Amino acid sequence: MHKLALAGLGVVAALALPSSALAAQQNTYSVQAKVSKANAVTFNYSVGEKTGLKPAAVSRYTIAFSGLKTNGAKFKTCQASQMMGSDVDCNKAALLGKGTLQAYVYSDSDPTGATGFDCKQTLHVWNAGKDKAVLFIGSDGSQCGGVGNLPPIPAKFVKAGNGQALQFDVPKTVLHPVPGMTVGVTKVGSTISKKGFFTATAKKHPVSVTFVTEAGQKSLAKA
Repeated sequence: MHKLALAGLGVVAALALPSSALAAQQNTYSVQAKVSKANAVTFNYSVGEKTGLKPAAVSRYTIAFSGLKTNGAKFKTCQASQMMGSDVDCNKAALLGKGTLQAYVYSDSDPTGATGFDCKQTLHVWNAGKDKAVLFIGSDGSQCGGVGNLPPIPAKFVKAGNGQALQFDVPKTVLHPVPGMTVGVTKVGSTISKKGFFTATAKKHPVSVTFVTEAGQKSLAKA
Protein backbone atom coordinates (compact mmCIF):
# COMPACT_ATOMS: atom_id res chain seq x y z
CA MET A 1 0.00 0.00 0.00
CA HIS A 2 2.84 2.41 0.88
CA LYS A 3 4.61 1.75 -2.41
CA LEU A 4 1.42 2.22 -4.45
CA ALA A 5 0.69 5.50 -2.69
CA LEU A 6 4.25 6.67 -3.22
CA ALA A 7 4.16 5.79 -6.90
CA GLY A 8 0.90 7.68 -7.27
CA LEU A 9 2.43 10.70 -5.58
CA GLY A 10 5.28 10.60 -8.06
CA VAL A 11 2.95 10.56 -11.05
CA VAL A 12 0.86 13.46 -9.77
CA ALA A 13 3.88 15.55 -8.79
CA ALA A 14 5.61 14.91 -12.10
CA LEU A 15 2.84 16.83 -13.80
CA ALA A 16 3.19 19.85 -11.56
CA LEU A 17 6.27 21.62 -12.92
CA PRO A 18 8.51 21.37 -16.00
CA SER A 19 11.67 19.27 -15.56
CA SER A 20 13.79 22.34 -16.44
CA ALA A 21 13.29 23.46 -12.84
CA LEU A 22 15.99 20.97 -11.82
CA ALA A 23 18.65 23.04 -13.58
CA ALA A 24 18.34 25.75 -10.92
CA GLN A 25 19.60 23.56 -8.07
CA GLN A 26 23.01 24.54 -6.64
CA ASN A 27 24.11 22.23 -3.85
CA THR A 28 26.16 23.33 -0.85
CA TYR A 29 28.25 21.00 1.32
CA SER A 30 29.91 20.85 4.72
CA VAL A 31 32.05 18.10 6.25
CA GLN A 32 33.08 17.26 9.82
CA ALA A 33 35.49 14.45 10.72
CA LYS A 34 37.60 12.98 13.51
CA VAL A 35 40.29 10.30 13.55
CA SER A 36 40.96 8.60 16.89
CA LYS A 37 44.27 7.27 18.19
CA ALA A 38 43.09 3.79 17.19
CA ASN A 39 42.57 5.10 13.62
CA ALA A 40 38.78 4.87 13.82
CA VAL A 41 37.28 7.46 11.49
CA THR A 42 34.08 9.38 12.19
CA PHE A 43 32.85 11.55 9.34
CA ASN A 44 29.67 13.54 8.81
CA TYR A 45 28.57 15.63 5.88
CA SER A 46 25.57 17.82 5.17
CA VAL A 47 24.09 18.82 1.85
CA GLY A 48 22.03 21.97 1.31
CA GLU A 49 20.94 24.14 -1.62
CA LYS A 50 21.81 27.81 -2.19
CA THR A 51 18.36 29.03 -3.20
CA GLY A 52 16.21 27.10 -0.74
CA LEU A 53 15.32 24.20 -3.02
CA LYS A 54 15.92 20.59 -2.03
CA PRO A 55 19.42 19.30 -2.90
CA ALA A 56 20.06 17.73 -6.29
CA ALA A 57 20.85 14.02 -6.21
CA VAL A 58 24.55 13.23 -5.74
CA SER A 59 25.67 10.35 -7.95
CA ARG A 60 29.34 10.02 -6.89
CA TYR A 61 31.07 10.44 -3.54
CA THR A 62 34.84 10.32 -2.97
CA ILE A 63 35.64 10.45 0.76
CA ALA A 64 39.40 10.95 1.17
CA PHE A 65 41.21 9.85 4.33
CA SER A 66 44.66 11.44 4.13
CA GLY A 67 47.45 9.65 5.94
CA LEU A 68 45.50 6.40 6.24
CA LYS A 69 45.57 3.17 4.24
CA THR A 70 43.19 0.22 4.41
CA ASN A 71 43.83 -3.44 5.24
CA GLY A 72 40.74 -5.06 3.78
CA ALA A 73 42.60 -8.19 2.66
CA LYS A 74 43.08 -9.16 6.32
CA PHE A 75 39.40 -9.27 7.27
CA LYS A 76 36.26 -11.28 6.60
CA THR A 77 34.16 -10.12 3.67
CA CYS A 78 30.56 -9.78 2.57
CA GLN A 79 29.83 -9.22 -1.12
CA ALA A 80 26.93 -7.33 -2.69
CA SER A 81 25.78 -10.63 -4.23
CA GLN A 82 25.17 -11.96 -0.70
CA MET A 83 22.75 -9.12 0.11
CA MET A 84 19.50 -10.28 -1.42
CA GLY A 85 17.24 -7.53 -0.09
CA SER A 86 18.99 -7.55 3.29
CA ASP A 87 22.44 -7.79 4.84
CA VAL A 88 21.42 -9.88 7.85
CA ASP A 89 23.25 -12.95 6.51
CA CYS A 90 26.62 -11.19 6.30
CA ASN A 91 29.38 -12.31 8.66
CA LYS A 92 29.40 -9.69 11.41
CA ALA A 93 33.21 -9.81 11.42
CA ALA A 94 33.09 -8.13 8.00
CA LEU A 95 31.22 -5.07 9.30
CA LEU A 96 33.53 -2.04 9.15
CA GLY A 97 31.15 0.59 10.48
CA LYS A 98 27.66 1.99 10.82
CA GLY A 99 25.84 5.26 10.38
CA THR A 100 22.62 7.03 9.55
CA LEU A 101 21.41 8.77 6.43
CA GLN A 102 18.83 11.52 6.18
CA ALA A 103 17.30 12.58 2.90
CA TYR A 104 14.32 14.29 1.34
CA VAL A 105 12.37 12.50 -1.38
CA TYR A 106 10.70 14.83 -3.86
CA SER A 107 9.11 14.87 -7.29
CA ASP A 108 11.64 15.11 -10.13
CA SER A 109 9.76 18.09 -11.50
CA ASP A 110 9.32 19.93 -8.17
CA PRO A 111 12.65 20.53 -6.36
CA THR A 112 10.88 22.85 -3.91
CA GLY A 113 9.88 19.65 -2.11
CA ALA A 114 6.27 20.73 -1.71
CA THR A 115 5.08 17.23 -2.62
CA GLY A 116 7.87 15.29 -0.91
CA PHE A 117 8.69 13.73 2.45
CA ASP A 118 11.58 13.14 4.85
CA CYS A 119 13.51 9.88 4.80
CA LYS A 120 15.75 8.39 7.48
CA GLN A 121 17.67 5.15 6.98
CA THR A 122 20.56 3.20 8.48
CA LEU A 123 23.92 2.73 6.78
CA HIS A 124 26.23 -0.29 7.07
CA VAL A 125 29.75 -0.36 5.60
CA TRP A 126 30.95 -3.90 4.80
CA ASN A 127 34.42 -5.10 3.89
CA ALA A 128 34.50 -6.77 0.47
CA GLY A 129 38.22 -7.56 0.17
CA LYS A 130 41.39 -5.65 -0.68
CA ASP A 131 40.43 -2.04 -1.46
CA LYS A 132 36.75 -2.98 -1.77
CA ALA A 133 33.62 -2.32 0.30
CA VAL A 134 29.84 -2.50 0.05
CA LEU A 135 27.38 0.05 1.43
CA PHE A 136 23.97 -1.19 2.54
CA ILE A 137 21.26 1.39 3.18
CA GLY A 138 17.83 0.50 4.45
CA SER A 139 14.97 0.70 6.93
CA ASP A 140 11.63 -0.93 7.60
CA GLY A 141 10.01 1.69 5.38
CA SER A 142 8.17 3.49 8.19
CA GLN A 143 10.85 6.23 8.32
CA CYS A 144 10.97 6.76 4.56
CA GLY A 145 7.47 6.90 3.08
CA GLY A 146 7.34 3.18 2.45
CA VAL A 147 10.82 2.95 0.88
CA GLY A 148 12.65 0.10 2.67
CA ASN A 149 15.97 -1.58 1.97
CA LEU A 150 17.81 -0.31 -1.10
CA PRO A 151 20.08 -2.26 -3.47
CA PRO A 152 23.66 -2.62 -2.11
CA ILE A 153 26.20 -0.12 -3.43
CA PRO A 154 29.66 -1.47 -4.36
CA ALA A 155 32.51 0.84 -3.34
CA LYS A 156 36.29 0.92 -3.65
CA PHE A 157 39.23 2.47 -1.85
CA VAL A 158 41.34 4.45 -4.33
CA LYS A 159 44.67 6.25 -3.89
CA ALA A 160 44.29 9.79 -2.57
CA GLY A 161 47.51 11.67 -1.83
CA ASN A 162 49.30 9.90 1.02
CA GLY A 163 46.17 7.95 1.91
CA GLN A 164 43.09 6.41 0.37
CA ALA A 165 39.55 7.49 -0.49
CA LEU A 166 36.28 5.57 -0.31
CA GLN A 167 34.66 6.11 -3.70
CA PHE A 168 31.27 4.93 -4.90
CA ASP A 169 28.70 5.67 -7.57
CA VAL A 170 25.05 5.67 -6.50
CA PRO A 171 22.92 3.77 -9.04
CA LYS A 172 19.73 5.28 -10.42
CA THR A 173 17.72 2.58 -8.63
CA VAL A 174 18.84 4.22 -5.36
CA LEU A 175 18.66 7.86 -6.49
CA HIS A 176 15.18 7.21 -7.88
CA PRO A 177 13.72 4.23 -5.96
CA VAL A 178 10.26 5.16 -7.25
CA PRO A 179 9.75 6.39 -10.83
CA GLY A 180 9.29 10.16 -10.89
CA MET A 181 10.89 10.74 -7.48
CA THR A 182 14.42 11.83 -6.48
CA VAL A 183 16.29 11.16 -3.23
CA GLY A 184 18.22 14.25 -2.17
CA VAL A 185 20.60 13.32 0.65
CA THR A 186 20.75 16.04 3.32
CA LYS A 187 22.92 14.52 6.05
CA VAL A 188 25.08 11.45 6.63
CA GLY A 189 26.89 10.49 9.81
CA SER A 190 29.03 7.35 10.04
CA THR A 191 32.00 5.75 11.75
CA ILE A 192 34.44 3.16 10.39
CA SER A 193 35.64 1.66 13.64
CA LYS A 194 36.89 -1.84 12.74
CA LYS A 195 40.11 -2.25 14.74
CA GLY A 196 43.12 -2.58 12.45
CA PHE A 197 41.28 -1.73 9.26
CA PHE A 198 43.09 1.59 8.90
CA THR A 199 46.86 1.98 9.29
CA ALA A 200 48.40 5.43 9.64
CA THR A 201 50.88 6.52 6.95
CA ALA A 202 51.30 10.06 8.34
CA LYS A 203 50.74 11.98 11.56
CA LYS A 204 47.88 14.12 10.25
CA HIS A 205 44.65 12.76 8.82
CA PRO A 206 42.50 15.47 7.23
CA VAL A 207 39.28 14.25 5.63
CA SER A 208 37.64 15.73 2.54
CA VAL A 209 34.72 14.75 0.33
CA THR A 210 34.27 15.31 -3.41
CA PHE A 211 30.63 15.36 -4.50
CA VAL A 212 29.39 14.97 -8.09
CA THR A 213 25.69 15.51 -8.85
CA GLU A 214 23.68 13.77 -11.54
CA ALA A 215 23.99 16.95 -13.59
CA GLY A 216 27.80 16.71 -13.33
CA GLN A 217 28.37 19.54 -10.82
CA LYS A 218 31.58 18.74 -8.90
CA SER A 219 32.38 20.20 -5.46
CA LEU A 220 35.08 19.60 -2.84
CA ALA A 221 34.41 20.09 0.88
CA LYS A 222 37.10 19.75 3.55
CA ALA A 223 36.66 18.92 7.21
